[in-house]
Amino acid sequence: MLKRVFNNRKNQIFLHNCLQISDFFRNFAVYLRQNMETTRQRLYKEYAGLVKSFADAVAGLPINGIPAPSIPIVGKNYDACAYKMAFIGMETKETNTSRNCRTFIEDPQKALRKYENWFDKNTMFLHGEKSVYWRFIKHFLEHFYSPQTPKRLKKNADGRYHEILSSFIWGNANAIERYEVTAKANGVDRDVWKKVKKASKPFDDIRHIIEAAHPSVVFITYKHVKEKYFLHDEDIYTYNQCGDGADVVFGHYYLHNQDTHVFVTPHPNWIARRGLSEKYISALLSAIQDYEIWPNLPERIDDWNQENG
Repeated sequence: MLKRVFNNRKNQIFLHNCLQISDFFRNFAVYLRQNMETTRQRLYKEYAGLVKSFADAVAGLPINGIPAPSIPIVGKNYDACAYKMAFIGMETKETNTSRNCRTFIEDPQKALRKYENWFDKNTMFLHGEKSVYWRFIKHFLEHFYSPQTPKRLKKNADGRYHEILSSFIWGNANAIERYEVTAKANGVDRDVWKKVKKASKPFDDIRHIIEAAHPSVVFITYKHVKEKYFLHDEDIYTYNQCGDGADVVFGHYYLHNQDTHVFVTPHPNWIARRGLSEKYISALLSAIQDYEIWPNLPERIDDWNQENG
């Protein structure tokens, strides 16, 4: 039947036109990706003013020994990802601990991009087996994108890490670490640290990420995070407790106006010490399904890319 239909000249012309239209939309999509502002660029714009204000506020202070503020990083494959997520930690940082506040304020614009290369090369996963935090994220993504038979998201044949490991946003709920973490050991005066910490407060607001990147889900992996980090007085939200009510307990907030789901869990270190990593990952996956955050969840690893959907 199909063979007879396409032997017809009119139908052949119709098919040819359909293919041309299909090619047009495919090429147009490529054009948009190449010419539209990326999420990474939007996030830089969102933070540019904050970085400048911070640099002005701490100018003149003896800030050597205080680590630079943590600025969220957008993975290079975030825009292509069909399942947009952000993972927010508590004092999680890159392996390069030599970063410092002085370098940060000397060139605020450069500071926004300084660790982009570190993230794009998946450096955190290169050392990931030693980091409970990054190992938890990696295992969650493996189960999310390959639910039936979780695949290890390791290096591809050409030596690159799988694209999924650069498809999310990473940040911290506290831009400046606690005094005891680094500054104290470096001999920084506590009063100086307090002034720097106060100047960094505008960074500590999830709204910057939501407005610039519009993630569907944000995982805050620190249960003691202050609600003002992700909730504002004008926000309309729904809260539910998730888990089994015993070993596994975490919160779910749905921010109605932003259409964003926020899960607040214990820190992965706390989870791992109690041998609960697999249980928490399973419970989070169940919650994502129960709240119907996405119309369809991935069935195979390649479903991460929205062009493959």
